[in-house]
Amino acid sequence: MLSFAWKEISRRRGRAVLCIIGFLLVALLLAAGQCLGQAIREATAEPLKVTGADLVVTRLVEPCAFAPVKRPKDLGAITADELARIAQLDGVQEATGSLVVWAFHDGQPTVVTGIDPKKIKSSPLRQYQEGERCCMLDEGRLFDPDANEAVLDKEFAAKAGLGVDDKVFLGNREFTVVGLLKVAGVAVIAGGQAYVNLATIQEMLGEGSVYDYLFITTTPGTDIQVLTNQVEAIIGEGCDVSSKDSLPSKVSRAAAVTANGTGIFVALILVVGALLMVRAALASVRERVVEIGIMRGVGWRKGHIVRLLGYEMTLQGLIGAVPGVILGYGVAYAVCAHLNLSLPSAFNSYPPCATTAPALQLNLMPKLDATGILVSLALTLALAVVTGLLAGRHAAARPPMESLRQP
Repeated sequence: MLSFAWKEISRRRGRAVLCIIGFLLVALLLAAGQCLGQAIREATAEPLKVTGADLVVTRLVEPCAFAPVKRPKDLGAITADELARIAQLDGVQEATGSLVVWAFHDGQPTVVTGIDPKKIKSSPLRQYQEGERCCMLDEGRLFDPDANEAVLDKEFAAKAGLGVDDKVFLGNREFTVVGLLKVAGVAVIAGGQAYVNLATIQEMLGEGSVYDYLFITTTPGTDIQVLTNQVEAIIGEGCDVSSKDSLPSKVSRAAAVTANGTGIFVALILVVGALLMVRAALASVRERVVEIGIMRGVGWRKGHIVRLLGYEMTLQGLIGAVPGVILGYGVAYAVCAHLNLSLPSAFNSYPPCATTAPALQLNLMPKLDATGILVSLALTLALAVVTGLLAGRHAAARPPMESLRQP
């Protein structure tokens, strides 16, 4: 039966080519959609992974007036009491805060991030581990919390002509450069041009024990939405909570749809593909009405007709699915290479006149995923089998004599 089905495909090459192209396009869209969605989900989740947190909390307010040391733009202060209350919530494994300020000296601002040196594992200064991309000390060491010491971003230090053991003014206070930080091509939340002890920056700001970024690490199985609602209730007006699920929508609407709507895309592709391929299969049946009538007349049963058309569509689906999946991943790689996505500026608040640009660019890194390939192939073949069976049942249901009388 299989060899007979192949001969039928070879005999009707024009119709077969159209069906194969149809299955190829279905497989292409399935593979490309899954690959793009996975790449965007991983890219938008990476900034949170860098900080070791599951949630990032900020408070948005009206921009404050100029001061030698000020909070960036519309970032409001989050108090130590609010941080302590959040740390007591169910599902919170750890909650830490950092303070990002603009420190002006001779009219030039420097973006300074205050870090608690005891809690670096949940902060923008977290050192990357094997297989991860983030930040590493390229030279020197971390700052001593009991001294006026700073770690500088390597690019910022190069533009300012600074190195380890040099002096740098952050606001009106002089610091000794003890380390240079290299950011390994990844978006960083609450990053800065300089990193110093948190208590020192709080003192320079003069608003007490406050933060403008909170990093929350949750215990496994925590309901993120419930925890988000509780955090919003504590922070109140202006609270903004970001998670790996909400970040795509803050990057762009298209990114959110692609990252979160993969299942919907797959369903739509299958529905539209099924309608088109069933129509093509039924058109093929109409062309072969007399032939099918002769088969029935010489003893072919309904099951034989159903199997024949099922085999034909399955073979065409297989021929189209394999190159379709390959082309789909190629399309996904091409799109990722030309798609520029970045975090909103609120996650890394640099002034327009800053000497270096913030690390906001998201890196889309599509991967050849065995599961995605198998799912794309399986869904395309399943569509081919269903289409063939439907066409076969339609052909077999027609009485042989009626088929033979077809003009």
